[in-house]
Amino acid sequence: MKTNILKYSLLTAIVLSVFTSCVGEDDYELPVYKKVLISQNFESLPAGGGTTELPVELEGWINANIGTGSRVWHIRQFNNNKYADFSSFYSEESEVDQTWLITPALTIDHSNYFFSFDYQIRFYNYSNLAVFISQDYDGSVEGIEQANWQPLNIDFPSGNTNDQFISSGNISLSEYSNSTIRIAFKYVGSKQANQTTTFQIDNITIFEN
Repeated sequence: MKTNILKYSLLTAIVLSVFTSCVGEDDYELPVYKKVLISQNFESLPAGGGTTELPVELEGWINANIGTGSRVWHIRQFNNNKYADFSSFYSEESEVDQTWLITPALTIDHSNYFFSFDYQIRFYNYSNLAVFISQDYDGSVEGIEQANWQPLNIDFPSGNTNDQFISSGNISLSEYSNSTIRIAFKYVGSKQANQTTTFQIDNITIFEN
């Protein structure tokens, strides 16, 4: 019995030595951790339906209409997917919307960060949406108009996206290295002027690459 145990022990030692001899030091290295500064898909928020609009309410975010309207970005759901939605079609005829959805303050500590989001366009009749970045916005509703906002180059199509979300692609933030930034989605529209395209946004991400 003891002889068999010794044989098995010797065989096990030989097998382990063969396998471990084939593994180099590099095989034990852990993958490099990439930072994700923000990843927002709105799934944690309640969604409205019909004429009921439930605003986007997230800690650190600003959601405000600084035009003459009162409606703001709100949460909708379709096919078990939630997203932020806005259209001036549901505003009063006399109102002009200038509705901002702004991320929390985020520190870009080096040049290798990127920004991306998904969007869907429906009932297109006007290019209502633009995306901006600021390094001096103070985080208040009153401060929106006082801040310096630089446009980000987003090539939105002039038409519908065929009832599907498409990606903005990865937008480099290297120009804003070593600074604190906020990114804003600004919708400007008017029902009276027939500027009522529906814009829906999802999966807002700022990440290291």
